Order: sequence, then structure tokens, then C-alpha cells
Amino acid sequence: MTAKKSTPYTRFKTILEEVLTKIEVSPAERKMLNEPQAIHREEITIKKDDGKKATFPAFRVQFNNARGPYKGGIRYHQDADLDEVKALAALMAIKTAVVDIPFGGGKGGVQCNPKDLSKRELQEVSRAYVRAFAKHLGPDIDCPAPDVNTTPDIMAWMRDEYEKITNTYAPAMITGKPLAYGGSLGRDTATARGGFFILQELVERDALDPSELRVVIQGFGNAGGHMAELLHGAGYTIVAVSDSHGGIYNAEGLDPVRIEKYKRKNGTVAGEYCTGSVCDLERMKMDGVKRITNEELLELPCDILIPAALDNVITADNAKNIRAKLILELANGPTTPEADAILAKKKVKVIPDVLANAGGVTVSYFEWVQGRSGEQWTAERIDHDLKRVMLAAFRDVRRTAYREKMTYREAAFAVGLRRIVAAMRARGWVN
Repeated sequence: MTAKKSTPYTRFKTILEEVLTKIEVSPAERKMLNEPQAIHREEITIKKDDGKKATFPAFRVQFNNARGPYKGGIRYHQDADLDEVKALAALMAIKTAVVDIPFGGGKGGVQCNPKDLSKRELQEVSRAYVRAFAKHLGPDIDCPAPDVNTTPDIMAWMRDEYEKITNTYAPAMITGKPLAYGGSLGRDTATARGGFFILQELVERDALDPSELRVVIQGFGNAGGHMAELLHGAGYTIVAVSDSHGGIYNAEGLDPVRIEKYKRKNGTVAGEYCTGSVCDLERMKMDGVKRITNEELLELPCDILIPAALDNVITADNAKNIRAKLILELANGPTTPEADAILAKKKVKVIPDVLANAGGVTVSYFEWVQGRSGEQWTAERIDHDLKRVMLAAFRDVRRTAYREKMTYREAAFAVGLRRIVAAMRARGWVN
């Protein structure tokens, strides 16, 4: 018998089914939690700079809105398909419920490689996306945000197109916008800061000394780069970081500020030592730095491992070799269910993505509130409220994990699902 292929959505369903057996839900509620409420698919066509036409598949999946408008990013990626977007929409529904903000879960995608598009073509794709799905979007219906390969500029084009189509003023219809066009302070660092607050709480509860903790971070983009700086500033020792070109390792510690400086200059985290595949080996030896692959990075000796890049990187194949005591998931879906089971047996704590990286959607909620009220919150207020929301969510999840003998992932799903089910019952959707 052929094994069923693992996909992002089947991995979500595996966790969902495990947790649904441990909480009280009716068959009707279980059915509603297994599939999206709506799947919208369109082909969007633009005129390219050379005058030819190009067509791209586009999706908006609306998973559940029992607790409020659908919320979730739009990604531009050549591999973005319906299965992936469905899984991400489902995880967003759980995530917004875990941090107890009044949103549901949705996600969008355009199957394109934005690196192949000019700025004008990118703007055309963005405006065409809004034209395709405008009737399904809005501050009280579905509020998108940035995701992989989408930026504040893209959010601004989308808001502008939506306002032209609807003839309305709608700053709250999308989040992640530039500050000058209705964005919020703190959005750029929100994912990292939210995860940082949780990690600090864990370290303090266990009476650990940050200076004695070695951290490995896979991914040095927005989330991973900011997390490296926050942890370095708080006294943790960052021993390895990586990007899509590979990584660098120094058992004595790395300086993420220097890494960022050379990455900006030369395009990689190894930019201080390497140009392309050519490296100054003598200088690396003097500094105690080694080049490593992304696969090797995951198995390095460390206390804390932070996957902050791709999904599906911690699997049944490498979980047994992971030496971290704690994994904090800043990426979406980096750990497979099979790996989770292995890590649980090894007593490795995994703080799941639906909790650890929820800082981004939390500050998106703050931006939505500001857009609706016309206020501009201070950075101090955003930081204070983000910490309050993240720590309240962490305590709810931790309490559930201990009381019901669950992993942190199971507990986070249980907290989120119970809140969604309570809202569904209050609305009278199910008997």
C-alpha cells in the first residue's frame, strides 16, 4: 500500500485530529473545523513590460470567521499552491484564537516568482489580485497582510486599488502598510519581539542565565535577523545563523550586528568571509568560524534552536539528531508531526508556530484597530500591549499543557480550538 503523501494540509489535519480527540467537540463541529468555509480561485492576467501577457493562478482561502473577520497574509511564490494556502489559512484561524484577538483565519497566494517581475509588473499583479477578490475583502470581512515576498509597498497598492473599486476610505482593509499610508509602528519587528517575550518568560521561569545559553537560528530574514539582535542584546550567545545560501558557526559566539552589515553589503550571512563560493579560509580559521549547510545547522549542539525560514525542515529523518533542548518556531510549519513525536520522546520543548510567531498578527490587529479609530499608537504602547498579549497566550497554553499532559503544540491547538468552538456555539452555527 502506497503511503499517503505528506503535504502542508495533511500535516495540519494530523495535528488537528489528534487534538480533537482530546477536547469535547460534536461531529458537526469537527466537520466545520476540518475544511475551509470558502475557497476562492482566479487567474490574474497582466501586461508585461515587453507587451506580452502573463497569467498567474491566485487564491484566497477563508478558513473560519467565527471569532471575527478572516485574517492572513498574501504570499507571492512560484510554489504557492492551494494545499499550502489552505494549511496556512487553517493555522491562522488557530493562531488568532490562541492570542485571543478578534479575527478568524485566511490566507492568500499568487503563484509567481516576484524576482522575475519588474516593479511595475509587481504593482500590476497586486492590483489585479485585489480586483479579482475585492468582493471577498474588507475591514469587516477579510483583512489581508504581507507574507512571503510581499511588502508594505504591495499592501499600499492593494489598499489603493480596493478604495478605488469600492469608492471608500478603508485604511483597515489591509495591514502591514507603510507608516505614511496607515501602517503601524512596531510591525517590522513584531514577529521576533513576540517570540522573544515568550522565550524570556521561559528562561526566567526556569531560572536560567541567558549568557550560558547557546542559540542557533535558521533564517536571517526579517524574523530571524531581528530575533538574533534581540537575543544578542539580552546576553544570549548566538553560535550559528543561516540564510538560503547556507550558514556560519562559531562555538564561541557570533555578532549578529556585524553579520547584518556584511549581509547587506555582500548578500549572505557569510559575507564577511566569502564572496560567492570563495572564502577567506585563513581569516575564518583565525575567527573560529566554519561554513555549514542549513541541514547541518539544525543538528548543531545548542540549547535553543529557532527555525525562522522554511516549513518542513525538522522531519522524522533529522529529529533524532537534534541536540537543542528547546525549539522556538518563528517559521510557519517547520516541524512535521512525525518529528514532533520524536522530539516529545526526547523531552525537547517545542514552542509551536501558532504561539511563537503570533506577534506579527497581534501587531496587525493593533494596526487594524488604529485604522478603524484614526489613532496612531506610540511604539511604547505597542510594545507594552504586544508583551501583554503574548505572555497571556503563553500562560494559557502552558497551563493547558501541564493540566492536560499535552505538548505545547497540542495545548496551543486545544486553546485555539476551544475558543473557535465557543464562538461557533454562541453564533448558533452548530447544535
